[in-house]
Amino acid sequence: MKKVTKVIATLSAVSMIAGSLAGCGGGKSKNAQTDGKNFTYWATMDPNSSVSLGNYNEMMMWQELEKRTGVHIDFIHPIEGSTGNEAFIAMMSGSERPDMIEYNWDNYTGGPQQALDDDVVIALNDYIKEYAPNYYDYMEGEKGKAADYRYKLMATSEDGSYYGFNVLNVGETKAFAGLYVRGDKLDEWGMERPETIDEWTALFAKAKQEGFEKPFTCDSGVFSFNGAGVHSFNTAFNVGKGFYLKGDKVVFAAYEKGFKEYIAQLADWVKAGYIDTGFVTNDAAKIEGNMANDISIASYGYVGSAIGKIMPAARAKNPKFSLVACKFPVANKGEVSEFQMRYNEATSVAVGITPECGNYEAAISWYDYFYGEDGMILQLFGIEGDTFTKEEINGETHYIYTDKITNHEGLNSVSEALYKYMLPCNHPGYNQHTDYLNGYYQYDEQKEAIKVWNIAADEAAKNVLPSLSYTEDELEVNTNVKEVATPALEVAMFDIILGKKSIDTWDAAVKEAKANGYDDYLANTQAAYDRFMSKLDK
Repeated sequence: MKKVTKVIATLSAVSMIAGSLAGCGGGKSKNAQTDGKNFTYWATMDPNSSVSLGNYNEMMMWQELEKRTGVHIDFIHPIEGSTGNEAFIAMMSGSERPDMIEYNWDNYTGGPQQALDDDVVIALNDYIKEYAPNYYDYMEGEKGKAADYRYKLMATSEDGSYYGFNVLNVGETKAFAGLYVRGDKLDEWGMERPETIDEWTALFAKAKQEGFEKPFTCDSGVFSFNGAGVHSFNTAFNVGKGFYLKGDKVVFAAYEKGFKEYIAQLADWVKAGYIDTGFVTNDAAKIEGNMANDISIASYGYVGSAIGKIMPAARAKNPKFSLVACKFPVANKGEVSEFQMRYNEATSVAVGITPECGNYEAAISWYDYFYGEDGMILQLFGIEGDTFTKEEINGETHYIYTDKITNHEGLNSVSEALYKYMLPCNHPGYNQHTDYLNGYYQYDEQKEAIKVWNIAADEAAKNVLPSLSYTEDELEVNTNVKEVATPALEVAMFDIILGKKSIDTWDAAVKEAKANGYDDYLANTQAAYDRFMSKLDK
């Protein structure tokens, strides 16, 4: 058995010992492969599931899958409180490995390619056509062709190897977050949803006049140059976040002219009293409180964890309370921003088959079930007559969750009810079915937000970097930049926004960031992207 030594070196040896497999749920770490029908499967439990379940073996979805396939799975879960990375390191340091590992392989040092090179998981290329026809169809077949093979591009390592069964964002919905405002107040004041900086300024001024102490509230990530997915007012200045693409060239947001203009605008709003200056330390609870208690009129957040969480609490006091989504800001009214929050067609969260698995073919064939029609229904909706019913609406078949899910008796939310019985999102398989979203999102405002924030999600794909893998040398440089240059540049940015420093100091801060390694970080990202794209030639 090949020992892996290059795994997430930034975590301590103490963490490795603390999360050892001896403390994992699920008992022994490996079953005898006498008939190819029993496998061990390591995974961190979804927190929505662990509220009501002690192990995935208790979940209806997995129990039903065993009935349909005849394959029994012994799940191994990290001890409660262990982070995914710490638990993974602990598992990898053990003397025995499970047959399958569900993990975000971008978190493996060197990424999925290094995991393959280190023999942590096997490449599936020689198996998927015969033993995983459903998955193969998304990668190499008709479904892959229809999507310009973006599933394959996003779900393979640098040399074009399939390293596992990935989360596939198959549905049309790719964006789930953006700016939102109090819709009831817009109606009361006769105002439209803001699109431009001038319109946002007018809304903030009106809110301030009407007694909203901090018109816009958020956390630091909403304003930061870091984080490519969190787009807010920067889009009005034709600039993205973090590293992103202009054609085949990787650019860094903080270097762009528009980003300086964006910072200056935020500083002007702070000076006018329009922005909650506690954004540097705000957490979700603080933001939710500001929105629900008429302190703030607008923020940034997700369909479920922001709009879906704030509205029920606020409506208990104010039945008219409403939160509505706004388009990503633009320079001129009627335009559509080219920068939008967007998920890629596949994520690096995947179920990998390990060399220790006694029957690759059976394991691969078993997991492929989730990428077919019946498996998709089981994973997203459960069992017909129990957790969902089928209805014909306008000539189309739709899946409707039963009261068991929508009323979530004994549980705190629809999410907890869904994840008690199945794993409908962010787990390897088919994600983002329209009926799942409509069942999960209980308010009309949420369902509309999905439409508003997805107006140009497909067009935004051209700007979004895929998950990239770095060499050890590149990773060392990048890590040092994140530890030294990133915090310094962020402090400089926030000092300008809060009025502690002039916008004239930004150029010097960027120059210092370059001297402290950001040019190298940018070059490394370009090199990693070029390697990623070279898969198209293989």
